[in-house]
Amino acid sequence: MTTLLGDITFYKRLYQHRSGKYLYLLDEKLGLTKNQRVSKAYQKTEGLLAFVSGSYRKAEELIREFYGDSPSFESVRSQAIRQGKKILKEEKDQIDQELIKALRQTEDELTKEADSKIVYIEVDGTNIHLQNEEKKRAELKLGIISKGKERRYKEGKGEAKKLQDKFTYTGIAQGDEFMSNLAILGEKRFQLSQAELVLIGGDGASWIKEGAKNYFPNSIYQLCKFHLERKLKQTLPYHRKMQKEIRNLLKEGEIDKTLKELGQEKSLKPEYKKDIEGLMHYIYYNQEGVNAVDRLRKQGIPVEDLGAVEGNIDKTLANRFKKRGMRWTRQGALTLAKVGEKIVNNEWDSWWPKEADPIGLKLDLEKVVSLDFDKGSNHKYDHTYSLPVLSGPHQDRPWVKSLKRLVSIN
Repeated sequence: MTTLLGDITFYKRLYQHRSGKYLYLLDEKLGLTKNQRVSKAYQKTEGLLAFVSGSYRKAEELIREFYGDSPSFESVRSQAIRQGKKILKEEKDQIDQELIKALRQTEDELTKEADSKIVYIEVDGTNIHLQNEEKKRAELKLGIISKGKERRYKEGKGEAKKLQDKFTYTGIAQGDEFMSNLAILGEKRFQLSQAELVLIGGDGASWIKEGAKNYFPNSIYQLCKFHLERKLKQTLPYHRKMQKEIRNLLKEGEIDKTLKELGQEKSLKPEYKKDIEGLMHYIYYNQEGVNAVDRLRKQGIPVEDLGAVEGNIDKTLANRFKKRGMRWTRQGALTLAKVGEKIVNNEWDSWWPKEADPIGLKLDLEKVVSLDFDKGSNHKYDHTYSLPVLSGPHQDRPWVKSLKRLVSIN
């Protein structure tokens, strides 16, 4: 078996039950699955590096650097896909259970107070290249739910902030299905239906706006300021003064005046006609979301600014899925994204069985390293303890050397 301490060879006896069924009692004792050849701790490391290292080949290199040997990058990829499939199944089961639970909710449960009066949701997507698929591209979607922002550092005078109780969800499903799943999982964690306000940020995509209306009660849509500003600069790169005028008009909520100004500019600059028309349509069809945060603040509602999704798109998706030359199958991208979802949600460690360890053996090393020589001869630790393997035929193995370092007393 491949473990974090090197390859270990062990022997096990095959038993036959009275019923005639054959089984390995050692597998049951150690929690090993059928034909398992890699320890749980090693699998966990493979999945983690498959996502955070940037590529499967880089994961292979890092494992070899850390542990002296490594499986092939294809083996790392297969391991990540298996883990992602398991996460996907668990997630689907959870969504189904939540739907059934919602149908059986009592009146008391329906009036349960939300964890936060204001809940923030940001949704976006990024296109990835596909291979061996009918379509050449797919949109990998990302949804973030939080209770707002809090100080990143509890001590000191720094003003840096982070999202409070951030939950991330990824998927390649159609927009309606993605928003439905996001709403179900968000309800479980944040009681969205009982929140006084759900503020949803998006880039203007129709599937985000429609999903906000269909699946999130008490929601208000905010057009992402980053995307609006980028659209404005791309359309009017030659006219900074007009950019400022349009920016000020939008800030005041003067949509009609904005469209009028752009219409006049379109007649003056026929070479930019198509781009300006695109900006006009973008503003017109998203006018309900322009500066929604500012309007809420004028009403006395203390809402936070949105804008975290673009950075999270880069950190969670783009940096792993959009490097030069990368091509994916839908299943390969989705399963790895699910591994990454567990990692960025700080659920990676808790998702693995607690009893998982490098070789499945539970050594009581506390007795070895906690000797108390000050006690009398009747004290329970007044004995000599040893690990036979330290002087056995395998004492030159890497994992035995690690045990020696672990139990040595200076």
